[in-house]
Amino acid sequence: MVVIPSGEFNMGSPSSEVGRDSQESLRRVVMDKSFAIGKTEVTRRQFEYFVKETSYAVANECWIFSNGKWEKSLENNWRNPGYPQDGNHPVACISWNDAKAYTDWLSRKTGKAYRLPTEAEWEYAARAGTATARYWGEDPSQSCSYANLGDRSAKEKVSGWITLYKQEHACSDNYAYTAPVGSFKPNRFGLYDMLGNVLEWTEECNSGDCKKRGIRGGAWSNNAQPARSANRRWEGVTAHSSIFGFRPVRATQ
Repeated sequence: MVVIPSGEFNMGSPSSEVGRDSQESLRRVVMDKSFAIGKTEVTRRQFEYFVKETSYAVANECWIFSNGKWEKSLENNWRNPGYPQDGNHPVACISWNDAKAYTDWLSRKTGKAYRLPTEAEWEYAARAGTATARYWGEDPSQSCSYANLGDRSAKEKVSGWITLYKQEHACSDNYAYTAPVGSFKPNRFGLYDMLGNVLEWTEECNSGDCKKRGIRGGAWSNNAQPARSANRRWEGVTAHSSIFGFRPVRATQ
């Protein structure tokens, strides 16, 4: 875990930001308390430890990318997300309910209160004091030093990727799917993979609808538009996808 200091920042994106959505309205947010957040996304090895200790059952289903489209598979899950992984890769095919079960278990095990980040906490941590579209700057072509995103590796190695995503990041990070956590440069707070690898669940309900929750950060498949610090999306709490993962938060006060 990395302790993130209190402070304030502009959440959302300015109208001039390339790729912005209308739901990214710019507003000043005060973070009046520090908090700790995972230095990396939760790995397969860490999640496997939780499953073995609790006998937690994850649904045997996952949306996977195949031949240019996303399709629901009843043969894939976090143990087999549709591409090769080892224990140091971020766990994928994780629903919001699965992520909450993990943080609840971690709280019981350690005696400390773990949960998922709020959207404000997530974006504050991801930005790490920056106001640019990405924590390394505005240029998406610089992503391969900082994040595992949809780049030339995905274009060349993932069948049908370019058909759906149209435009890759103009660089190659050598990972078509997920990469081991911490493989790229961290942001200024020392956090790895806040953009890229897998999307990360948050606590946030979608406009009062708690059957859908916020999920943030770019994933291995994403082109430049969603791979920005301000980008927002919501998914159902039972949804499993090979680009869905998480990292926990812990209060420090």
